[in-house]
Amino acid sequence: MILPSPLSLSSLPTLIQEIVGFFIVESHVLRTTIGFRSEREVDELWDNVVNRVGEGMGETLANETDPEVFLDVKESLIAFSATLEVVSLFVRQAEC
Repeated sequence: MILPSPLSLSSLPTLIQEIVGFFIVESHVLRTTIGFRSEREVDELWDNVVNRVGEGMGETLANETDPEVFLDVKESLIAFSATLEVVSLFVRQAEC
């Protein structure tokens, strides 16, 4: 995945949506194909993306002083987390 550097906080909601969408598709591909991609590869890619987004946000927020910007980032991350929880529940139900 190509992530912008430095990370633009104004594009964070869109970036997070794209990341979630990408990994939802990858999760579906893992469940519906054999040998296309390993779970380990997807996990490594996930770890890489999360680390890079975290580093990018840290660098960008290091010099930020506007509390509204921090609130916007927090709201984006809460939505990201909530989406992952719902998707995880859906995937677990589909596997049963």
